[in-house]
Amino acid sequence: MAFWVIAGVVLVALAPLSHFWPSKQQRRLAHIREQAALLGLYVELRKLPAHRKIDIHIPADDRRYWVYYGLRCSQKVKLPVGSWLRTPDGWFALTGDSDLPHALVALPEGLDVVSSTPGSVGFFWQERGGEEALEHAARCLKQAVASASTSLDESEQASTKL
Repeated sequence: MAFWVIAGVVLVALAPLSHFWPSKQQRRLAHIREQAALLGLYVELRKLPAHRKIDIHIPADDRRYWVYYGLRCSQKVKLPVGSWLRTPDGWFALTGDSDLPHALVALPEGLDVVSSTPGSVGFFWQERGGEEALEHAARCLKQAVASASTSLDESEQASTKL
């Protein structure tokens, strides 16, 4: 009988510590973010770009739960700078006048906001889906940077021939 009392007291004393163990959802997110790091991406908590189209297409409750996954690239890589939103009619430029780089048009569903700055390109994601979506998106980002680098190399070669 004394054993059960002692065991009960120990369990009651240790119960609050269970709040420090990650839930399944937290472990899943940590795994996805770790995979992103292994794929060469960085993860940031950022606000979505402020634009009325985002207000129309993304409900206010959903705007809080987006995470930015980006790929750093050389400042020399000339990707168009701006932000784009996927709408039912296609990609819409939120900032800037240029079109979304062709390689990024193939981003998986759920990765509906893309942002490009000098030195990085990335997407906002609600982290729904799994590793397959992340791997596909990482390939798209790397392909966009590679195609911009290739066009940069070609323009440098053309200028040196002159």
